[in-house]
Amino acid sequence: MNIKFIKSNKFKSNSISLNIPIDIDEKITDLNLVSEMIKIGSKKYDSLKKLYSKLQEMYGTHFNCYVNKCGEVAVFTIYIEFLKDEYIDQNTSLWDEIINFLHEIFYNVLEEKGCFKEEFLKIEKENLRTNILSLVDSKNYYAYVKCEQISTKNEPYVNYIYGNVDRLEKINGKNLYEFYLNLRELPYYFVIIGNFDEDRIKNMLYDKFGKSLERKFNTDNNKFLKTDFTESYERFDITQTKLVINFKTPITIFNGDYYAFFVFNKILGSGYSKLYREVRQKRSLVYYINSYYEKFKGMLSIECGIDDKNFDVTKEIILSEIQNISNGEISESEIENAKRSIRRLLMSVQDKVSSMHSFIAPLYIFNKEFDINEFLKNIYSVDKNRIIDASKQIIKSAIFSVRPLEEE
Repeated sequence: MNIKFIKSNKFKSNSISLNIPIDIDEKITDLNLVSEMIKIGSKKYDSLKKLYSKLQEMYGTHFNCYVNKCGEVAVFTIYIEFLKDEYIDQNTSLWDEIINFLHEIFYNVLEEKGCFKEEFLKIEKENLRTNILSLVDSKNYYAYVKCEQISTKNEPYVNYIYGNVDRLEKINGKNLYEFYLNLRELPYYFVIIGNFDEDRIKNMLYDKFGKSLERKFNTDNNKFLKTDFTESYERFDITQTKLVINFKTPITIFNGDYYAFFVFNKILGSGYSKLYREVRQKRSLVYYINSYYEKFKGMLSIECGIDDKNFDVTKEIILSEIQNISNGEISESEIENAKRSIRRLLMSVQDKVSSMHSFIAPLYIFNKEFDINEFLKNIYSVDKNRIIDASKQIIKSAIFSVRPLEEE
């Protein structure tokens, strides 16, 4: 059965997440809308007042529903966090009540006659529309997303995490409910963290969710596809230019020397990095600069905020720093600092139980078992030559910038 149990005494709470993977296409819009409809209640809890009252009755249980993008696969998640038995006054366990609540909230949505209720759907569609259109309000995030979309044109990844307005216009109560019913037939992956009787939880989940726990997810997405390099920009009434450079790599969590690439990214542009020291600290060309590695799709993105007059020189220095790493200009102290930074990052993930779910669930879905000690062992085994080799396996795919209006 697709149930990942993690025993933990670190937190005062137990937690459970139901995760359903689905290949990304334009219907990621539908998936987001389903998640919003689930968040507002069910047939039994048909108002927010009833829903919140039930959560309070379960000792302030936290409940959420959301969609994450893992490369070209979307993961629909219902997450519930609740008090462990030892922190409840009465001699009782919340596990039965929580699993019943999870079943109710997922299987008994607000519908009538095979359609999501229009009075609720209308509100949630408008909220999602606002969310989609607000992307452009954050110019640095807009530039980042736009550059990724240019780099992945005609690939599933091009779809924005919240979907698009054109697809939203086509959604109604009937076709969204049909989409939801199809979602229920996909494989379910549960992650459970805390204290529990494993056999008892298995039986309870199988009784409620059945054979969906035995189905396996397979995908042909997350392929490495070369694209022609593109450079473009848009102008807005702003004062600071947002520059993003995107690279593709065949190295992912599924393929190639993932651990070496992880270290390479840390050295290049994450935290107190080569780019930070050279472009910001030494030359004062940027307000901020970071690099991000999308481990499922295989993309490296570098973003920075600059004065527009420094556009060309900043771009040249960024590209030259990557070339310097490929030429072997890496010190042992840089490598060790990067490894320590990765260790701190992994430790911080374990400081919050919801972060653990977000980190572990996609790996579990893709059949990638995660053990922090084994992961760090692989990170610390990375040497200079492997980092150099990893740095050579990137292809510049797109440059996009958001720039100020031209002076008249």
